[in-house]
Amino acid sequence: MPKRNQHNKTSAPLLEEIRSIEDCSLEATMSDAASLCVLRVVPGLDAPAWASLSLSHGLDHWCAVPLGSPTPRAELLAQAIGQLAASSAKPDLHAFLCTEIERSRSCDVPLALALIQPDAGLSDSEALHGLFELVQGLKRGFDHAALLDGKRLALVLSGASLSEAERMVGAILRRLRTRAAGKDVPAAATGASLLCSAGLAGYGGCVDLTPEQLLASADKALDKARGLGGNRLEVSVPVDVCLASRDTLVHASEKHFLFTGKKAGDK
Repeated sequence: MPKRNQHNKTSAPLLEEIRSIEDCSLEATMSDAASLCVLRVVPGLDAPAWASLSLSHGLDHWCAVPLGSPTPRAELLAQAIGQLAASSAKPDLHAFLCTEIERSRSCDVPLALALIQPDAGLSDSEALHGLFELVQGLKRGFDHAALLDGKRLALVLSGASLSEAERMVGAILRRLRTRAAGKDVPAAATGASLLCSAGLAGYGGCVDLTPEQLLASADKALDKARGLGGNRLEVSVPVDVCLASRDTLVHASEKHFLFTGKKAGDK
């Protein structure tokens, strides 16, 4: 447990200590091995008081553990840290989606959200983080990736239409299958291939939309992909009329055949 600086005769309030730690912390995603857990014992602070303080000052991303719990402190702290790690990506993802949805509405820029989940063999937290790092390396610099609930990856594709996003996510899934056979993913996830299912949702900016609604649309497509046997990419019905449905999209190879009468690759 950290102790107070003996040379500092004045006691800093708890909120000031928390803010000073936040100000000195990086916002970039870090692996579990590089992350640091800060423990602070606060005499006289009970659970209801902490809940009020957390709600009033936006401290819901900080974890509090009661010292007098009948559950061993180490076990309780491990559970709390696990829950915190699983949900830590949600605030950043929510904020990014809010910004991109607003940009889509005001600038007529399309937006796509993909949820990717391994079909099998990736229940280990270390392996999931290895997969997350792979996706981070494959995405474009202005896109956003987050690990959700310890089992799914959320990938926000800025400015990508539904057809473009489908090609991009498909390419990422193919890269994951080939790279997982190497040494990029921890041993628990390696094998002949890494099979993932994905659900894709698109937005064109024509209707009011919340991040939760966009996530629910992509989640529905992911459930459908997994329900059909996995190792699939499914696209949800567009949430607004600005985007054509998947069934009405004409791909480049089909356009080539319609205008030339030749299949792609024919001379």
